[in-house]
Amino acid sequence: MKVIIVGAGEVGRELAESIRRKGHDVIIVDKSKKACRKARALDIKVVQGNGASPELLNSLDIKGSDYFFAVTNDNETNLVACSMAKYAECKTIARINGLKYISRPVSRKFTQIGVDFAVSPELLIAKKIANIITVPSAIDKNLSLGGKLNIVEFKVLPVSRIKNKKIKNIKFPKDVNLGAIIRDNEVLVPHGDDTIEEDDTLVVLLEGKKAENKMLKLLGKRKSSVENVMVIGATPVGINIAKKLRDRGVNVKIIDESERRGRIAAEKLKNVEVLTADARNKQVLIEEGVLRMDTVATTTNSEEYNVLVSLLAKVYGVEKTVAIVRELGVKSLIETVGIDLAASPELETAKTMLRLARDLDPLKATSIHGGDLYILEMMVEEDSPVKGKTLAKSKLPPGSIVGAIKRNDKTIIPHGNEKFKEEDKILFFVKKEEMNAVEDLF
Repeated sequence: MKVIIVGAGEVGRELAESIRRKGHDVIIVDKSKKACRKARALDIKVVQGNGASPELLNSLDIKGSDYFFAVTNDNETNLVACSMAKYAECKTIARINGLKYISRPVSRKFTQIGVDFAVSPELLIAKKIANIITVPSAIDKNLSLGGKLNIVEFKVLPVSRIKNKKIKNIKFPKDVNLGAIIRDNEVLVPHGDDTIEEDDTLVVLLEGKKAENKMLKLLGKRKSSVENVMVIGATPVGINIAKKLRDRGVNVKIIDESERRGRIAAEKLKNVEVLTADARNKQVLIEEGVLRMDTVATTTNSEEYNVLVSLLAKVYGVEKTVAIVRELGVKSLIETVGIDLAASPELETAKTMLRLARDLDPLKATSIHGGDLYILEMMVEEDSPVKGKTLAKSKLPPGSIVGAIKRNDKTIIPHGNEKFKEEDKILFFVKKEEMNAVEDLF
């Protein structure tokens, strides 16, 4: 397939790299010489110019393109570019910044002017962070197999009941499956003789709130709910996180050093305390109750500010810290210095857009942990080599684990004697280097 991307910023480059890896032809367009120079490092065709120019788009043979992404920082450019691409019968996806135009993370509001899907980075990341915050010990949360299952990343705390135990000696609940262990920034596919260590991140597949609570009990977590959260930054993201948490019964406090932003937040959020102060001041954090907070989320527009305040919160014993970051290259680095989750609106936008463009990825693969681990969905076909075989006898690659099987309307957390049946949808945890080997089995 041929894909055109307008905008060579973080979102555009992440899209381009992911789509190129899947074997498609990619052209990326941007006005900025600097952005184009960064994009050329991806070994794709780069054109410097206005992506909303009819002349430029025609010169790129837009009529021969299948998908068109407009992901610049300018909404007007994105909407106009998609409108022109729709005349050429492309499938179109636009990034819409701010909260003025859409009220949902993914919207079909602009179909009449040629935009198949409009995606809001702010609403996407606010929803993701709110979901992560409401599960104690969880540091990431994704949906899979049609949204029926949650893939949750849990931190192994010093009080955890499974710390220093071998996996084969741990009685995981039947509706929970351990898919991977992240240790010292390395992804490990777990085996029975492996030992769970303190500070490990467990990538777990589970279904429903009951399964979450069982996992929390196994981890030794005393509280099954989050009660107090501090949000630093009365930005659109911060306000949306506060609203979602308030509506779920969480006590939320917002701190921002701008009186204007604080006033706007107070007008939008009833029953949420809003304070004007600089959260980098340690005395402010202590006076405003950081010691009793379950989570601190930093959502200002300054990456450095977010990281600093998150680290301060960790010093004062806050169990979970979430920081908004913009540079994708530093995301994993930030998570190694003590911050539980570095959340990127740009990365979440790119991942969502790729999910919307499903036929670009027949394997239905979603990357986590910087692309070292993939959540892969496969279908058992009539002629699949694994059809009729049990998991134990299917000779699955050593870097892969079957997380779940969807059979008709039933979701199965499988064990070794479970057989693959035709039309089963299989969810794998797969290390990057084993993806081709898994594909060959289907």
